[in-house]
Amino acid sequence: MDVSSGPVIVLGYAYNGAGYLRRMLSSHEALACVSGTGLLPLCEMAASAWQQIENRGGPPSSLAIASIRMMTDSLITTALAGTGKTRWCEIAFAPPRYAEIFMQMYPAAKFVCLHRNCLDVVSSGIRANPWGLADTPMKTFTGTYPGNLVAAVAAYWAASTEPLLEFEQAHPGACHRLKYEDLVSRPDETFSQMSSFLSLDVYGPGNRHLAGDDLIPTSGGNGLLQMEQVPVGWIPRPLITLVNQLMEQLGYPPVPMPDSGVSAPIG
Repeated sequence: MDVSSGPVIVLGYAYNGAGYLRRMLSSHEALACVSGTGLLPLCEMAASAWQQIENRGGPPSSLAIASIRMMTDSLITTALAGTGKTRWCEIAFAPPRYAEIFMQMYPAAKFVCLHRNCLDVVSSGIRANPWGLADTPMKTFTGTYPGNLVAAVAAYWAASTEPLLEFEQAHPGACHRLKYEDLVSRPDETFSQMSSFLSLDVYGPGNRHLAGDDLIPTSGGNGLLQMEQVPVGWIPRPLITLVNQLMEQLGYPPVPMPDSGVSAPIG
């Protein structure tokens, strides 16, 4: 099993800074980075179809794996052929349960789990969608919190972050946790650590500009959003409690309770 040539999958959610990470990864001479191909959900759907056909539960059979690999290998090979690169990388916002199936197809796959501070995601999500969340992945949560975009985005963050953390814990050897804030505040060190995990050569002749000031996003000067206040009073206390449990696992400061008298700066 050659981990140095296995697929690289970035798992995350909307407004977590994946665009910045994609630019970094795409700078590598070996990585062909794509986004939103649907390959992970395709593997899950194909595996489910095989279970129905074979009338069996549990992991996919060897026949199912071989059949699905034949299909996905052809797609990956086609994607690589158009780039001249040798290793496929997908930025995927698919639920981590789809990654479970993908791992069975590609045991050498490596997963980068990209996280971002909840309040920063709330700020980014609302800034990008000031008139509502109808055409976003967060729309599901507007029914639970009608007219409350702050709570809806926070709930989306929690619902996305919890299974991502569970996936990391279930597969520590295949996962690398990455925080967007680390990527923009100390890009060279953070990218070097990730590259080591992915068995990427960062010193090759084509990789001179993988990180550094030329790739740092311009918003906020240092890549983070400008300091601003999120009205945490709009987030129900039970939701703040859940968010803070997840924030603690990630090493972020807690969101203050609405009646604490503490503001919630972002950045």
